[in-house]
Amino acid sequence: MKKTIYLYKSGTLKRKDFSLACVTKDETIPIPIRQVDLIICFSEITMNKRVLELLNTYGISIFFFTYNANYIGQFLPKQHYDGSCLVKQVHAYDDEDTRLYIAKQMTYANLHNCLAVLKYYQKKGRFLESEILEIENLIQTIKHKNSINELLLLEARAKQFYYLGFDEITKNKDFMFVKRMVYPPKNEMNAMMSYGYSLLYSHYLSVLYRSSLLPSISFIHSISKSKDSLQYDLADILKPVLVDRLIFRLIRKNQVKKDMFEYGADGSCYLNAEGASFFVKEFDKQLRKSIHDYSYKRLISKEVHELSNYVRGKSETYTPFLIDW
Repeated sequence: MKKTIYLYKSGTLKRKDFSLACVTKDETIPIPIRQVDLIICFSEITMNKRVLELLNTYGISIFFFTYNANYIGQFLPKQHYDGSCLVKQVHAYDDEDTRLYIAKQMTYANLHNCLAVLKYYQKKGRFLESEILEIENLIQTIKHKNSINELLLLEARAKQFYYLGFDEITKNKDFMFVKRMVYPPKNEMNAMMSYGYSLLYSHYLSVLYRSSLLPSISFIHSISKSKDSLQYDLADILKPVLVDRLIFRLIRKNQVKKDMFEYGADGSCYLNAEGASFFVKEFDKQLRKSIHDYSYKRLISKEVHELSNYVRGKSETYTPFLIDW
């Protein structure tokens, strides 16, 4: 399995003996080019055309973030889209029945996995019965929805109940969830969620650009509000079991500390440099863990492949990942 390289120190990416290295003022960090599929930078990185040529040759994407995971930009290797697949993806989007079917399958998987997380912690003694019951009832209504907007409203309602369970799961007054706050996050749990989701989006987008699917054509999220919106459709399926459970574990085991965060005058809260480095290492460990005979990293590729097969007509059904403990 290929690696993701995370760069925190400012420096220069250079070609070195037909491979790559990141040269900082303190050290030279070797990057084994044949073992890497994605580089994520949280610092000031410079590079030249020769480096870009090498990245393009090996199909390696680079994503640039501030250290608190605000997205800056990306370098993507040259894509070679399959014209026939592009036509089929556009048809799947334009055909009301096909798009609604895909959206319902994605929504079901998303909420099923949220529900599974709550049930997992209920078995550990957390009182989540009312939230579980509400989400179960909402899941039963997915099949009756007749539009994307109806699905979005249903999902938003179910997520309200899902979020209600967070503080019961963690039982930690130092890390209260309260509610989902994004622009900006205003407490520690929201800061970690935003950070983890940004990392997950990067991994999905990297796989999408190596697939036959066009990332800008999505089935749930609006294609007019966000470029490459298909990553958000797919990431919603794994957010609960990959990112949310990671955050719960870090809090419940007292692995994350208050001094790993910084606070702004506007009430914002972000991971600081130490916290970001710690969180990324834990996220990468989680990616390498196995679930249902797949690592999470391979599961991301599998999810893109499943959707691609359905869109291209190689599969009669589309079944996103469903966690089953």
